[in-house]
Amino acid sequence: MALTTSLAGRVRNTSLPKSHALLPLLEAVVNGIQALDARFGDGVERGRLTVKVLRSAQGELDLGPASPGRAALNPIVGFKVEDNGVGFTPANMASFETLDSDYKAGIGCRGVGRLLWLKAFDRVTVRSAYRNAEGDLCGREFRFSVEREVEHIEVPNDFVDVGTVVQLDGFRDAFQRSAPKTIDAIAREVFEHCIWYFLRPGGAPEVRIVDDDDAISLKELMDDFVFTEMPTTTIVVKGETFDMVNLCLKSSTRNPAPRLYWCAASRVVVEENLTGKVPGLFGRLRDEASAEFTYVCYVSATYLDEHVRADRTAFDISERIAGAALIDDISLDDIRAGVLGEVERILKGPLGAAREEGKARVNHFVSNRAPRYRPVLSRLQALGVTVDPSIKDQDLELLLHRNLQKLEANAIAEGHAVFAETGFASPAEYAERLSRYLDTVSDINQSDLAAYVSRRRAIL
Repeated sequence: MALTTSLAGRVRNTSLPKSHALLPLLEAVVNGIQALDARFGDGVERGRLTVKVLRSAQGELDLGPASPGRAALNPIVGFKVEDNGVGFTPANMASFETLDSDYKAGIGCRGVGRLLWLKAFDRVTVRSAYRNAEGDLCGREFRFSVEREVEHIEVPNDFVDVGTVVQLDGFRDAFQRSAPKTIDAIAREVFEHCIWYFLRPGGAPEVRIVDDDDAISLKELMDDFVFTEMPTTTIVVKGETFDMVNLCLKSSTRNPAPRLYWCAASRVVVEENLTGKVPGLFGRLRDEASAEFTYVCYVSATYLDEHVRADRTAFDISERIAGAALIDDISLDDIRAGVLGEVERILKGPLGAAREEGKARVNHFVSNRAPRYRPVLSRLQALGVTVDPSIKDQDLELLLHRNLQKLEANAIAEGHAVFAETGFASPAEYAERLSRYLDTVSDINQSDLAAYVSRRRAIL
């Protein structure tokens, strides 16, 4: 007995967080690039893909946060993605009409991209031309919606070359309000999602984002965006291999935070801020010539491809595994630890310079603004306290205060442990441990005394 699948039910059960409002568009872009690969192979530079931003013609304006020089924009109602790829061949059409198709599983496709289209848009129109087995140019056009599913239209006869136009219409309000509004922000999100195609051997096709009279080429954005490519590196975590594409972004990049992009099936799935997760890695770093850059990393692996969720917004991998894990149990923490260790290795020079700069920032602040921390400064640094050299005085004060509290808590715990060992440890070991404890207490007491003197001086 054959099972019946409900398109409406599958769309309803498909997850699309509002924070990923452009994911349906990004899926259409990736589909277009794959169609260009299928047509041109190693000559993919002959491929062309254009994303047109469709805005409302009505007087309603985007009332989002304004900024100096930012003109009000009409709301985005849809997108049009055009490519000169292989087209909707009979095999591609059969795959499209099969939910959860595994037709392109070999290149990471899960057959759910079109479900995401209907999650964020009311309807989709597809016009496509392809060449049949005899080399004749054939065309097809159809609409796609939850209500009418796949609705074929009379075959057009105005095609002059192979290619596809996918038009996403009726951008639903909940997603439209959460999506980027400007062409710059849209182009950046498309670029970051598809950056693997620009970094792979053989390169990428020409991809342009067009919004009325404005246009942005992603290849030019690559040139403006990337300061330099670092060697691609590989790490092994519990027998699984993970590839790291390391980039240094130009200092003009709007987001100066170092970032880790978790990728699967040649797509970005999760973005993670790396600020402070490696000592000295806070914002922009400096190379040997003192030029500023921002570090980003794209990590990919067959393991990630196999464990990405169907909606490609997260992974079915535990964040961490409690207790003694089996050898083949890998958590995100395991992978992250391996990545951060490699980041510290490849950025050894810039990170060392950043740590020294941060140490100088702390020393200057303690000497001039917060003398109470001078007696315990070396102990705080031993705790691994590193700071962003550009940190504000107020934030630095809070950071030092929190770590001083941690030092005091550790001293109290150490005191209980020392006195509980009376009569059990060897006299020499006990005397050494007691001496270390008393030295710590003495430094903390000096810090408290310095704080009292400072407050008294301020009152007088």
